[in-house]
Amino acid sequence: MSYALTQPVHWQGRQWAVTGYGIEALDGRYHVPFSEIQDVEDGRPSWIDGLCRRYGTDRDDLMAALTAARAILRRSVETALSAAA
Repeated sequence: MSYALTQPVHWQGRQWAVTGYGIEALDGRYHVPFSEIQDVEDGRPSWIDGLCRRYGTDRDDLMAALTAARAILRRSVETALSAAA
């Protein structure tokens, strides 16, 4: 089964990718929009453990996707702040 990831694909791991939508499973079964990805200061998102329990997620790959998504969010905020200045 092939799943077309939302473009652009910013990062791709073994099981997860960071896309223009947020974090997506490569098989298309699960996705987390950027609106649900908190900054690192907000701690560990509650959906991480749920995905790992229900989906048999590669935890290291999902955490790498979360790190990449947070970096993209930080860059977009910095870009917006620079444009507003």
